[in-house]
Amino acid sequence: MADDLIDFNVIEQHKENIQALPSGRSAKALAQLYSPPLLGANPSPASSNPEHIKARAAFETELANIDEADDPLDVYDRYVKWTLDAYPSSQATPQSQLLPLLERATKAFQSSTHYKNDPRYLKIWLHYIRFFSDAPREAFVFLARHNIGEGLALYYEEFAAWLENAGRWNQAEEIYKMGLEKEARPAERLMRKFGEFERRLEARPQDATEPSSPALPSVRPALAAKLDPFATSSPATQSQGQGNGGKKSKSSKMAIFSDSDEPPRPASGGSASGWDSIGSLADRRKENAVEAKPWAGEKLMGGKTNGGMEKMMIFKDQD
Repeated sequence: MADDLIDFNVIEQHKENIQALPSGRSAKALAQLYSPPLLGANPSPASSNPEHIKARAAFETELANIDEADDPLDVYDRYVKWTLDAYPSSQATPQSQLLPLLERATKAFQSSTHYKNDPRYLKIWLHYIRFFSDAPREAFVFLARHNIGEGLALYYEEFAAWLENAGRWNQAEEIYKMGLEKEARPAERLMRKFGEFERRLEARPQDATEPSSPALPSVRPALAAKLDPFATSSPATQSQGQGNGGKKSKSSKMAIFSDSDEPPRPASGGSASGWDSIGSLADRRKENAVEAKPWAGEKLMGGKTNGGMEKMMIFKDQD
């Protein structure tokens, strides 16, 4: 019975370093993780734990043979869950290697039609957006471009919640309605979330300014159709040509490009051209990083020397 008791004082000392999860965390697991060892050293989940090294090696072995797995996504799903449990402050802990793991998992099944509407795959994307994405709205749009989570209510709930927190209420309402139109499942939960949102929408100040752009930008073709305005001539042009003796103009015809009359394609069902890959966080930040290079032959600029200017005279009172 004593083994079931949880020492919450241990968790209290480290609560600021514990990353919150939507599904919550096990208090017993956190207490065991942060409990000091018998030797009295300070507990640190980020330190080299032999059990963590062994567990990570086992997952990497499964990933090496993932082509033979019946459910490849299950390996990544268990790997991500283990990382979040083993490293409660995984977002700020490089030892957790959570960022490269999420990037590998999201890229592995991006083109798989089998997992596009799998809640496990969408949750992996949501972990990436929540912890590491530097542009969450663009990440949600990227998912819509590739139809990832299109039939899941979770996608529309999370996207709308982010828009609401950003003060984009009209766009959040648009996302909720889009999910209802697509009959995303579970429909009852999405309808309940939308009802709660509508009550918050009515209670908010009405004078707030918001962007008028849609939540999901439309895909507009650059040059849709090539039209030749001289292909069919009007009757007036024909009569004028007959009056001039049927002479043909020596000037070449000018090809005019114009967009088609059809409306722009919606972002969620159009082509993914230009959105083939979201890239890694390191690639998106490479312009802000200074490339390392050897110091051999480099000259360091020293301070400015006195160019012959007179020194400032200091006056002092006479005794």
